[in-house]
Amino acid sequence: MIDPLTSVIAPAAMVEGPIPRRGPSRVRAELDGATRRGYVAARRMLGAPDLARDACQEAAARALRAADRYDPTQPFYPWFYRILKNHCLDRLRRRGREVSVDEAMLPAPPGAGLEERALAGERERAVTAAIARLDDDLREIIELRHFQDASYEEMALALEIPVGTVMSRLYRARKKLRAALPPEMGRGRR
Repeated sequence: MIDPLTSVIAPAAMVEGPIPRRGPSRVRAELDGATRRGYVAARRMLGAPDLARDACQEAAARALRAADRYDPTQPFYPWFYRILKNHCLDRLRRRGREVSVDEAMLPAPPGAGLEERALAGERERAVTAAIARLDDDLREIIELRHFQDASYEEMALALEIPVGTVMSRLYRARKKLRAALPPEMGRGRR
């Protein structure tokens, strides 16, 4: 399988040796992992692989231009995520809000039969649609936690809110998501 980000940026290759402590060299060294992780967020926000690659590329360029504003005492990804998110939101505003569920994003379980794959795809579409109907702040917290695997601390930094707010917002988002899903899908865990 081709890596969707091979054309985005390979900043780690530009910096030899240990990661520098600050400045553009530090940002360049961190960008490889951040763009790979950010691709998932951009893909979910924008809906298409080419738009997500473009967004990651633009966010990487903006991060390099803003390298002097990065605080190296803080984790890199939340800072980069804010840049990427703002760029994606700008793009969405320009084109109008479109929620796209790309069939290629719906993986079938390995070794599953046709019926199982159809049911898995149906569940995935239902969850994706329910997430899309959440308020922006709740959708974003679900996306960060469950699709970006961000820690509470990373979410707090990325969203510029306290960890306690992250926890309560995530609780509310999960509760609304469960309520929005069909009973056989959303009522399992409380």
